[in-house]
Amino acid sequence: MPKSKSKKEVAFSRALSIVNKYFPEVTEVEDAEDAITVEVTKHDESVATRKAHKTCAMAVAAKREMHLDGVIISVKTAYMVKGKKAIRFSVPEHVSREVVSFDRGAGFQPGKYKLIPNPRKLGEGIDHRAGSSERNDEGGHSKSKAVHLPTQNIRTVLGSSVE
Repeated sequence: MPKSKSKKEVAFSRALSIVNKYFPEVTEVEDAEDAITVEVTKHDESVATRKAHKTCAMAVAAKREMHLDGVIISVKTAYMVKGKKAIRFSVPEHVSREVVSFDRGAGFQPGKYKLIPNPRKLGEGIDHRAGSSERNDEGGHSKSKAVHLPTQNIRTVLGSSVE
């Protein structure tokens, strides 16, 4: 019987499959160890493409500044690609707001933006199959679930079925 994959192997495989949709030559994905700062210029915005993970203003700026082979920017996660390796970053909320603004046609404010190491390393995190652990005031499980409304009119979520 084949050995089941560890959480880390599953997470690595999922991250690699996301990156491979855009950069099939990548064979390795790892988490960033340090934050990076990317300066987005008016020129980056003018040559960028709305709702495009690889060619938005932030991706264009990062590729230019860091001499990368490619970049993938989503609302929550970014991958910096050099050769056969991709480094995964977390996109802080202030950068995410600029990505949404850009995708909706309002532009990407020129300036310096920081991408940070992902707080959840590949293979760590929440098991979404385990169910909710929300409790009500009496200590029992909450009957109502929070309604999640996805942000509309922006690029697709990395790893989604509509990507």
